[in-house]
Amino acid sequence: MADMPGPNFIEGPKESNWLKRNSQKIVLTLIVILLATGAYYLYKNYQERTALLRPTIEGNEQMSPLPSASPLQPTVSSPAKTETVKTPIPVAKPEIKVENSNIIATAQKGNGATHLARQALKEYLKDKSDLAGQLKAEQKIYIEDYLQKHTTHPDILKVGNQITFSQDLIKEAVASAQKLSDKQINNLHKYVLLAPSL
Repeated sequence: MADMPGPNFIEGPKESNWLKRNSQKIVLTLIVILLATGAYYLYKNYQERTALLRPTIEGNEQMSPLPSASPLQPTVSSPAKTETVKTPIPVAKPEIKVENSNIIATAQKGNGATHLARQALKEYLKDKSDLAGQLKAEQKIYIEDYLQKHTTHPDILKVGNQITFSQDLIKEAVASAQKLSDKQINNLHKYVLLAPSL
């Protein structure tokens, strides 16, 4: 039989050969498209998370150390950030007594060095109403930190432990607190919320 012009129905297997020959290219192309799409969504998610965290990151960068009046100047450390607001645990007031030019604070259950420094400051300011009225809560936070960092005491106080604060040291801390800039006072504001007893 001679070849006749017209449709050739035997060509079917050649079309399926094309799929076999190009299947690797098709699969690779699909993989590249999937990887590119996944990378785009990861990048977009990263950008959204960065945008959400930016205020927190910028807030931490803006916290600057307090001015240095001396090499032993205290700095206030940042509290751990949590989503829940903790209810403050009631803490007993330290016992305070004044001897000569010293204020001696005795620890009660739950007291730390900052509690004792706070009570010593209150005792110091008790008969200085003009000065007490001039000090902002943020400055008092600074003074407490200054006092507890410039006195010798055990890291963990036990009931009955005492810390002696000289009135000269308290006067020095007050003078240093009065020199704080507005920016430093704003940075200390978040700690005021943690110390309602100021």
